Amino acid sequence: MVHQPQHVPPPSKGFDLSRWHFDVDAYLNPYLPAPPWRRLPRPVSHFFGYRGDQPPKAVGNLVIAFWALIGAFCGVLVIAEVSLQVPSFQAHHAPIIVASFGATAVLEFSAIDSPFAQPRNMIVGQLAASVIGVAIGKLFALNPHAHALPQVGGALACAITVAFMAITNTTHPPAGATALLAVTEAFELGWYLVPVVLLGCALILCVALLINNIQRRFPVYWWTPHSLARPKLEDAESIRREKVPSVKPTESEDSVTDAPEQIIIRRGEVLMPDNLWISAEEREVLERVSQRIQ
Repeated sequence: MVHQPQHVPPPSKGFDLSRWHFDVDAYLNPYLPAPPWRRLPRPVSHFFGYRGDQPPKAVGNLVIAFWALIGAFCGVLVIAEVSLQVPSFQAHHAPIIVASFGATAVLEFSAIDSPFAQPRNMIVGQLAASVIGVAIGKLFALNPHAHALPQVGGALACAITVAFMAITNTTHPPAGATALLAVTEAFELGWYLVPVVLLGCALILCVALLINNIQRRFPVYWWTPHSLARPKLEDAESIRREKVPSVKPTESEDSVTDAPEQIIIRRGEVLMPDNLWISAEEREVLERVSQRIQ
């Protein structure tokens, strides 16, 4: 499994606001359990993206284009058809599909290795965008001249959503469009936009799990690329012994020195900088090398 540890900018000798860094995962991950997919039957866990120690097979762009075509068509169609069957949505004149899900379909079925396409980014990003967009629209509605300023409300909702996603590691580009639409196009829908968006996220994720796991692997991770498994006692001892500067600098050493970033290959794992994204073919090569280490 390829782990991509977070890189925290080293502190400067002086007071430098540009080097401030907040990692929400450092506070959340210790309390989150590891995904349970390995305990499920392999035919079931396969469609949750679990492959065990087997790296995903590389495929050509023609295969990617074919499944992206099938997936985008099915994903958008399922959202629209199901939304039409929800009476409360129709009673509130909800759109058959929020337009930003067209952009989400591109990520969920074509760029499935992108961190922007992973379930956490998609669900949290879209949910936050809908809540922020509706809240900003409601606040602007308190002003009698609010309807004359949709451009200001839309810009503010989009900006707050972008900042929120950056801080929480949940960046999902289509969510910016959702926040904008919540103020400029779906204002009359109000808070009903939130369940509309959540239903769309759930449906497109289900379609993506089915279609993307036929010849590819999705998701790459559910919450974080880092392992959430608690190390065993003997594993913790071995990791502690291995923490020497020549192999992997400690966090304190990494924060003080400006050593170049490294790719570290160990038995069964590959450690990479978080700002280095590789293709499926490159990932397969690295994981094969890690499996050959005795």
